[in-house]
Parts: sequence; C-alpha cells; structure tokens
Amino acid sequence: ASRGSDELSGLAFLDCNTLLLCCAMGQLCLADIRQPQSLVEAVSVPSAPCSEQWCMGARHGAQGLELSSQPVARLSSRGLLTLTDLRKTSEFLALAKARVPSPGSCAEFLCVSWAPALEGYLAISGFDGTVHVYDTQSWDSSGREAEPIFVHKGHTFGGAGGSGDLPQVTVHTWHPQKPRTLLSAASDGSLHVWDWVQPCGNC
Repeated sequence: ASRGSDELSGLAFLDCNTLLLCCAMGQLCLADIRQPQSLVEAVSVPSAPCSEQWCMGARHGAQGLELSSQPVARLSSRGLLTLTDLRKTSEFLALAKARVPSPGSCAEFLCVSWAPALEGYLAISGFDGTVHVYDTQSWDSSGREAEPIFVHKGHTFGGAGGSGDLPQVTVHTWHPQKPRTLLSAASDGSLHVWDWVQPCGNC
C-alpha cells in the first residue's frame, strides 16, 4: 500500500486500467495496472485516533463516464463519513457523522456503498443488525450528524439465538437496476432482499 506495509480494506477498478485502493487507516491510493510501480497516494483522512479503521465505496459509473466524476465515500469505525472527489484531493466534498450505536466497537464488517441507480444515495452497515440509507446531496463539510432517510431493521427481528447476541449485518449491496432494492446478510445466516420507501416529507 502507500507505505509498503499498510493493510488494505478495499479496492475497486475505476476504469479498465485505474485501480483505487483504501488502506485500513483511511488513505486512498490510485494505481495504473500498466505501470505497477506507480502507486500514488491520493488523499489522507481527517485527524482521527490511530485505532480507527476505514472502508470505502466507489460508484461504478456507466461505460465512457469520466474516471473521477463520482465521489468516493469512506466510512470509519466511529461512524465518520467522508466524500472525496479524486480530481481535487486537497479538500473533502463533504464530511458527516453517521448515527450509529457503539461507534468504534467493531470494524470487522464495515461496509459503505453507492446506489448505482440513484444519484447521491449511499448505504452503510457493519455496526449492528441494521442498514442505514443516506441522501448525501445536502451534505457539506461541517461534519454534523446526518439523518438516515431509511433504516432496515429486519435482521434484528430474528431473535438473539443461542449466544444471546443480536445479529450483526456483515455485508450489503444494491440491486444494479432497481433503484431502491438492496440485499443484506447478517451473522446469523439470514439473507434479506428488501426495498425502502422515500419518506413522505421528502417526496
């Protein structure tokens, strides 16, 4: 990774030759597969405790779309969300704090993903048995707490099982064509395909 030994938490192709990597400490790096030694650190993260872990979500745009036209989202184990435009890495497009329980308690299943068929929407999971959906279009660089527009709580209704622990969402993903359909899995083996509805106040 950027310093040769950083743990990677995510990677994604931005086009057929450009690879984006996210280190567990939050740094983003760009690499060109035609030049294997040309790793470039794109942008670091806001000052944060060393123990904080990060993951990223990059939107896969349509064929022929400009390389960096979609912001990259990063999520920390404390619930901090950053949006970065790779064309201008000296500043953040937006900073927000997700409303999550027990921030920093576990980073094993952190997941952030962009909706492929809805502009500016993303989902996060990995803190508990829920998936939160956010509309980022009104976010700024203030870092204030963001209000989710929908919270999927279905995994928490299955019961605590034998261990007494509630299930934790391990991963989620968006349907590629259906704008408000997601798939999520949890530590109890449950798999949900679900839709969310835009709140009436925001219609």
